Amino acid sequence: MKLLDNPPKRGPRESRELTNIARCGVCGQPLGAQIDRAGPVYLCKKRPSVPGVCGGVVILVSNLDAKVNAEVVDFLNDKQRANALLDQHRLQTPEMASIDARYAELEDNKLALERAAFNPPQGVPRLPTERYWELRGEIEAEQEQLQRRRVVNRDAQPLREALRREWTIEEWEAQVMEFRRSVIGLVVERIEVSPTPRRGATKGHHGAVHNPDRIKVKLAG
Repeated sequence: MKLLDNPPKRGPRESRELTNIARCGVCGQPLGAQIDRAGPVYLCKKRPSVPGVCGGVVILVSNLDAKVNAEVVDFLNDKQRANALLDQHRLQTPEMASIDARYAELEDNKLALERAAFNPPQGVPRLPTERYWELRGEIEAEQEQLQRRRVVNRDAQPLREALRREWTIEEWEAQVMEFRRSVIGLVVERIEVSPTPRRGATKGHHGAVHNPDRIKVKLAG
């Protein structure tokens, strides 16, 4: 029986398992998904609305999903480790209040940073662009961690459900997309994909050869 056959609807559904979860290993921006000549791919796509996007990463959906799925299944089958992670999600109300307060403080810091870079007081020099993006990245990295702790505490039920059974890759991949994305969001702290190294074509192959070392998966527990 598939878990969460009727998951709650929360905003637009993603078409791929790791869309906006995996990140570019160069600029740190979330990867989108589209159909390429080679098939479905995740990619860091340049767009005017996000000037920090580098556009330097493309990877086949099948290659990235396979790597992450194997790591997640191994983690879920390690019950001691996975249950220890679940225990970490049981935050008390005062701690949640502290998380919310710090997140709001970081939002204020981000606004102050934008004013310093784009609209400083008269007579005050603008914050250099490179320094702006460096500081903004630090703020957003901390916010990402806080948001993850906040969401995980409230929405840890998929992990509880997943820990009730042993998994194979085939059984995991048969679950509905929303369930897999929810569990991945709980047990994986970060997924990064580096660019393909520039080198000549490999003899006997057409196109790039997949290098699994491009993928870095940091588990939360």
